[in-house]
Amino acid sequence: MLNEKRTMKKLRLFPIFMVLFCLIAGILAYFFNIYPGGYSIKENSEEVTVIKKNFSEKEKYTFEISEENQIIIFLIKNDVKQLLTMWLVIIFSVSSLLINLVNLLHLKDKNAFYITSILLIILLPLVIYVYIGKLDHIEQLLEI
Repeated sequence: MLNEKRTMKKLRLFPIFMVLFCLIAGILAYFFNIYPGGYSIKENSEEVTVIKKNFSEKEKYTFEISEENQIIIFLIKNDVKQLLTMWLVIIFSVSSLLINLVNLLHLKDKNAFYITSILLIILLPLVIYVYIGKLDHIEQLLEI
């Protein structure tokens, strides 16, 4: 009985920790560009600089604003915005699915738990595949 109460207490704290994790990850990604890929864009009237942050180093790619580079600059800006948006959606979606799994486990609804688990197992590799594809596309644009 006592062990079951401890488990229930831990299950109640899990959604709070997941929400805090989402908020911290979202703030780090949106304001400080700390996310897988970590691209940021700085522009002035003469050039656009794309900065790729890795854990230990920064890579800078500079493009002069000209008619030839307009399309590449537009595509890179668009892809970097999409990458950040995808990361935020991944964080919030996976967290909400995990919170849902914990709640279903708490309610002892096995059928819904299994369906949600299978959904998570199927969707996670697909989302990671799309995310890696977007990273590759940005890398290809930077090499042009």
